[in-house]
Amino acid sequence: LISNKGMDILFNILITGLLYEGFLQILIKTYRGKKTNIMDLFDRTDLFWKTAAITILLTTLTVICAFIGMIAGSTLYLFVTHTSDLNIFLSSAMILAGVILCSCIVAFYTYLMVSFSQVYNILYDNEKMPVLDIFSRSMDLLENKKKDYILFNLPYALWITVAIIVYSITKTTYNPGWFMTSSIIIAVIIFWEIPHMFLANIGFYEELKKVDDKNI
Repeated sequence: LISNKGMDILFNILITGLLYEGFLQILIKTYRGKKTNIMDLFDRTDLFWKTAAITILLTTLTVICAFIGMIAGSTLYLFVTHTSDLNIFLSSAMILAGVILCSCIVAFYTYLMVSFSQVYNILYDNEKMPVLDIFSRSMDLLENKKKDYILFNLPYALWITVAIIVYSITKTTYNPGWFMTSSIIIAVIIFWEIPHMFLANIGFYEELKKVDDKNI
């Protein structure tokens, strides 16, 4: 809702730092069969600084990768728009190199985010663990499990993509029938699929811990 990008990032850090571990507490208690209530959302503010630090590190990685990706994308665009000034072999090689570079950046960013996907969960179970150790622990848990994690979350990613596409079409379409249909689709995804995704990922985390405990 905030148009200024800097303020948007700051707002995200503050809200995540204050509420995300409380949100996780509700999910984890639910998964573990314990009683929970809405006040649990505000019960982990003592972890604000560590949660904020984790969010800042993840945001920094995202900004760096986005910046490098923007440069690579702009360079690729220049290659494509100026191929007429070069011979076919050289222009094709430059375009191929640009595509490979952009793909590598996306793959590297995906690798990082998957590797660090469990940091907030780990903080919940290990309040006194240093932040950098939390990132290292997440990488250890996801070792040889990154493909499983991606495939596990792929259906949810497809549902979210459907919601984005439907919302984009709805913004440009003023048909009352379509508006009603799209509203139902988006509501189902927001209030059913996304909560299911969060809870299922807690289950994935619990399974990662079990496997890790067996290996120790």
